[in-house]
Amino acid sequence: MEGKAHVISFLKKCIDYANASIERKQKRGDVEDIAKWEAYRDFTAHAVMEVEAGELDRWFPSQQKALGESEVSSLSLDALTHDTRSAWLTNLASPRPLALIATSSDEGVRNIAPYTSLSVVSNSPPMAVVSLSADRNDRWRDTLLNMRQTKKAVLNFLPVSSHAATVVEQTAKPIAHGTSEWEAFGLEPLETNELVMNDAAFAIVGELVEEVDLPDAKAKLAILRLSDILIPGGLDDAQPAHILCQHGLNRLMATPTEWHYNIDRSV
Repeated sequence: MEGKAHVISFLKKCIDYANASIERKQKRGDVEDIAKWEAYRDFTAHAVMEVEAGELDRWFPSQQKALGESEVSSLSLDALTHDTRSAWLTNLASPRPLALIATSSDEGVRNIAPYTSLSVVSNSPPMAVVSLSADRNDRWRDTLLNMRQTKKAVLNFLPVSSHAATVVEQTAKPIAHGTSEWEAFGLEPLETNELVMNDAAFAIVGELVEEVDLPDAKAKLAILRLSDILIPGGLDDAQPAHILCQHGLNRLMATPTEWHYNIDRSV
């Protein structure tokens, strides 16, 4: 129960903070409020005990039933409307990593737009794919048009913040062709690379190497050969990156979450 794990983690941090406050007050000889902090700490510790014991499980959302625990329904995807099919698929195969893909045209007009239909599909050589669709007028996205011209793209992954979520919301909306989202929304690039967001948690630089048509769809898979990862100082490959993801059609959320389980090998 993920929500329960978050609550337990938060309460334990409150206990640690209370103990540190008591210790500081004792060292200063400021004993007047110590009893209040001790009462708060002990009450919080009791709450942790109740939550861990399952006595307050009624406060948390129940776990989703497994297929073998309920009556199974089968939905024909082809029989659903586009909107309904999209709602089911995006809600179930979630969360998905979200990246703002930055490109530039031959004329130097920089574009940036959010995508969740992307995945790293190969480590050696390092490659990623992203699905790019055409609009109702059969015009391909500027991201693809720019990559066809310059071959370059940067995947900007965002930190978890309301500011980052606002940037996603802004850049998701179509603007006039030839207009730069960077200038329209005041986005700042790194001095060393004009396609890397200054506010990105990290970025991956890629180059378009091939396009693949998706059967019966107005979409193409763009295959990117990845060349560089740009990371902030202090981050190493053992640390999970806390980045913004998308769950369902329009909910932005953080990952990784508090709950985790390590297995013996990669999948």
